[in-house]
Amino acid sequence: MSRTKTLAAVIGSGLLLAACATETNTTVFVPVVAPTPPSSLTPQPIMLFNQTKDGRKLFTLDAEFPYCDVETGKVIVVPRWYVTDFASVPWYGQGFVDPQGPTARAAIVHDWLYTIGEPGKREEADAIFLRAMIRYGVTPFQANLAYQAVRLGGEKGYGLPTDWRFVDPKRQNLMQFAPFAKPRTGMVRYLPKCQGFNQLIQTGWRAYPIKVETPVIPPPVVVTKTPIDKVKERLPFGGDKKK
Repeated sequence: MSRTKTLAAVIGSGLLLAACATETNTTVFVPVVAPTPPSSLTPQPIMLFNQTKDGRKLFTLDAEFPYCDVETGKVIVVPRWYVTDFASVPWYGQGFVDPQGPTARAAIVHDWLYTIGEPGKREEADAIFLRAMIRYGVTPFQANLAYQAVRLGGEKGYGLPTDWRFVDPKRQNLMQFAPFAKPRTGMVRYLPKCQGFNQLIQTGWRAYPIKVETPVIPPPVVVTKTPIDKVKERLPFGGDKKK
């Protein structure tokens, strides 16, 4: 009799639950977008393995390198993956260009301006090179030697189409297409006396924004529970109860 009452109570509870509305839970995937880090003011050149040009080692940048020349107010940005061998400095001046030292940063800017090869701007590019070396801590004596070297022998390396090259340091064996068309000038922005330059960079501004792939968002997962599911959970012989 007791068992019959228990079964009747369970069935009665099931009928009561059956009168309730259906319960639906929806799970939606929301992609998390990482914040854009500020551009690097002092990128470290990365040496490419087993890749040389005329016997010289090649280097690439893993981050965008912005530079502002106080004299002209020109903001020059060397894009990431740009390949440099400091070739704009003739062989007799390359002894003063240390890839691990401050001279290299000025040489990267100079090499980029030479790669673009804006007509009539080689002398200005050399002057920017000189000022950049001194700004990055190169002694005036060394800076002037490197400057005189590019003035005397840099003309042949100005505007060479073969220098327009990009390599991803994480995938050095794959040919990378240029991320954008070759610009006609090295200046991407003008800031008189470079006022506000550091603040601009720290905001995350980039001259060449990195294309972010659109994440693949899976469709929402919808789980629907009907009143009968709750009835089965209460039955001693139903539901997903482990035996």
